[in-house]
Amino acid sequence: MKTNGLSIRRRRVELGHGMNRFAALAGISGAALSRIENGQRQPRPETLKKITDALGCQINEVIAEEDGTAPEVQSGATATRNDKAAGVQPAASVEQSAPTCQ
Repeated sequence: MKTNGLSIRRRRVELGHGMNRFAALAGISGAALSRIENGQRQPRPETLKKITDALGCQINEVIAEEDGTAPEVQSGATATRNDKAAGVQPAASVEQSAPTCQ
């Protein structure tokens, strides 16, 4: 089971966590997290579970596919290149769709 470190980093940054802050939240060292995110190390299953718990996602969301990439998970109004090619429109952001209070 190979993880995609860039997917882990992307989700961590989306949550607004710095590397050391997130590492502490996950119960691992900042150096270990850095090596995982940079693809220099594959985490043990128990470490991967800590990371995904802290990210609030499932393990299969950060597992690399055969081509070395993780499956894309949509968040907010971000669309992938494949979505654009398929004609899929991103969801409206909360600011655009929420009624205004006065």
